[in-house]
Amino acid sequence: MLMLATTFAMARARLLPVRPVLSARNGKLKKGPVADAAGAVTGYQCPDKEIQIVKCTKAEADVVIAANHYSKKPTKNSFLSLLVHYRGEVHGALQLGYGIRPKIKGEFAPEEMREFDRMWLSDDMPKFSESIVLSMLHKYLQIAHPEIKVLISYSDTSVGNNGTIYRAANYILIDDIKADFYILPSGERVHPVSMWHRHKTRAWKTMQELYPGIRKANGRQLKFAYYFDRKRASKIKPHVLRATNA
Repeated sequence: MLMLATTFAMARARLLPVRPVLSARNGKLKKGPVADAAGAVTGYQCPDKEIQIVKCTKAEADVVIAANHYSKKPTKNSFLSLLVHYRGEVHGALQLGYGIRPKIKGEFAPEEMREFDRMWLSDDMPKFSESIVLSMLHKYLQIAHPEIKVLISYSDTSVGNNGTIYRAANYILIDDIKADFYILPSGERVHPVSMWHRHKTRAWKTMQELYPGIRKANGRQLKFAYYFDRKRASKIKPHVLRATNA
C-alpha cells in the first residue's frame, strides 16, 4: 500500500478516547461518536468493523490523498478533513470543500451546502467499507456541523465511477455534465479553471505545447446530492440520464 510512514505516526497520535455506543439493533452495525478528553466530538466509529473516522489537519489528509486518490490532487478549497482508521492504522482519508465557486450553488444556500470532494480507502478494509464510512460521515456532520443541509458529490465515469456507492447511501442523482478535465501524463487531473489560473489560457493547442501527452477526459460527471432532511429528499425528483450518457 502506497503510504508514507510519517502519516501513520501522525494519525496514531490522533486516535482518541471513544464514547460508549449503543448495542446493535435489528442486526445493524453499532456506530457512535468519537470524543476527545474534553467531550468534543471529533469523529465517528463502527466498533464491529474496527473502523473510525477522525478529524485531522488538511496536511495529514493531503498526504494520503495525493499518494493514493486517482486524481492525485487534494482538495484546495478545503472545509474539513478526516482520516479513516482500520484496526488502529490509517487506511484512508476524506476531504470536504466549499467547491470551486462556493457562492454559486443554484437552489442551495452557500452556508448550507458543502462538497464531498475526496474519499480514498485502502483495499485492505472490509467489504462494504465505503457505505459504512459514508454513514459515519453523515452522522458526524449532523453532530459537528448541523448547519450543513446537503452534501454534493460527483462521480466521474471517465475513470469507471458510476455512483454505485452514492446510490446505496441514499444520495440522489440531480444532474450530469461532460467531464471537463485535462489528464496530464503523470495521471494528474486538472480542471480548466485551474489551467486558466496557471497560464491565463485554456486553449487546447497551448495545453498540448505546455504538457506533451496531455489528453481530455472522456466521460460524464454525475452530480449527486445527499439531503440530511429526509422529508426534503423524498420530494426531490431524480435526474434521468439520457441513453447516450449512461
